[in-house]
Amino acid sequence: MPTCKQCGSTLETADLVRHEAGDLLMVHCPECQRLMGTYREPGYNR
Repeated sequence: MPTCKQCGSTLETADLVRHEAGDLLMVHCPECQRLMGTYREPGYNR
C-alpha cells in the first residue's frame, strides 16, 4: 500500500487519483493532491 510522503496517508492503490497526459499516467494522493508517480504507457516506443 502506498504512503504519501507529504500528508502521511496510507492508501489503497485503487484510491489514488489518476490523470492521463498523452502517453503518461500521473498518480496523485486523493488527500493532498501530491504527485506520487508518473508512468509511461507499456509498449511505448520513443
